[in-house]
Amino acid sequence: MNFLVTNDDGINAIGIKILANALKKYGNVYVVAPDNHMSGASHSFKLTPISLVPTEILDGVIAYHSSGTPVDCVRIANAVLDVKFDIVFSGINNGLNVGTDILYSGTVGAAREAVVEGIAGVAISTDFDSFNIVEKELDDILKLIINNKLYSKDYVLNVNFPTKEHNKSLGILPSIQGVKTYETRFIKGENNIYSQNDAGIFLDTNEESDVFITKGGYISITPLKVLQTEEKVYIKLKNHLKSSS
Repeated sequence: MNFLVTNDDGINAIGIKILANALKKYGNVYVVAPDNHMSGASHSFKLTPISLVPTEILDGVIAYHSSGTPVDCVRIANAVLDVKFDIVFSGINNGLNVGTDILYSGTVGAAREAVVEGIAGVAISTDFDSFNIVEKELDDILKLIINNKLYSKDYVLNVNFPTKEHNKSLGILPSIQGVKTYETRFIKGENNIYSQNDAGIFLDTNEESDVFITKGGYISITPLKVLQTEEKVYIKLKNHLKSSS
């Protein structure tokens, strides 16, 4: 199999090296990642030219760094490299991507772009500066996904390791996307510059949500749709507009 590995933490991040190294036993690994940290890039891409520069990060891995976003990295790798990728793995992100954080995540954005381009996409994240469980249990996740062919061109698998207060996971659970909202405040400084100050975070208490499951010590796997139409409302609108015409 051919794997493309990318991230939003940048080419020098510890997570991408752990992931690329773990994947070598399953196939050919190619890395294309941003030059710099690009958290919060979501599904953005650049309309200006971007670079693709060969680099070395691990033995047995063909790697490039790019001036593009995580999504750009997937786009340029798929278009320029003479490789048919089976799965795009994005991560391992330094910071969980659960709940509504998924909307902002460049890690998830890159995996979503893979699906848009007809390639299976998997995003993997862990809590901030918490790679202890990852190093011990990542292969269990990769084996589960690859050997059981849980990857798909129709959805993104969003994998999150438990929060940092846990030393090992209690297992792996399927999850739904939960809710994680912020009470954000801005503090005004000089020259009309405002700094964010997160005053509080609301965490979902739904026991099936990725937020709840990772907090409880489990690894969560959430299948995420790319197409976002709310079908029930669409039918309601269709019927209403049809009857009023």
